Amino acid sequence: MLVPRTPHQPDRPTWDCLACGEPWPCAPGKVELAEQGVVHRRSLRLYLESCAIDMIDDRADGHRTSGRDEAIFDRILGWFDAHESASTGRAA
Repeated sequence: MLVPRTPHQPDRPTWDCLACGEPWPCAPGKVELAEQGVVHRRSLRLYLESCAIDMIDDRADGHRTSGRDEAIFDRILGWFDAHESASTGRAA
């Protein structure tokens, strides 16, 4: 199971990074998560999917979160999908 080992974690319910304040996942967080994802690819995908669901739930509960509603997938999972395609040589 993937246990993210980075200070760049989401601060719920805003979904900004605890370490740098940028919308999570921030650039340093993506790098660190991708490094762990090399070994635990499926676990990272599952972790990110659960984060997307949590973000949707937080917004449904009326919490203000950074970013646009329609961009949740791209923000939380889109970078991972692009990284996966690039690392395996597949087209996105």
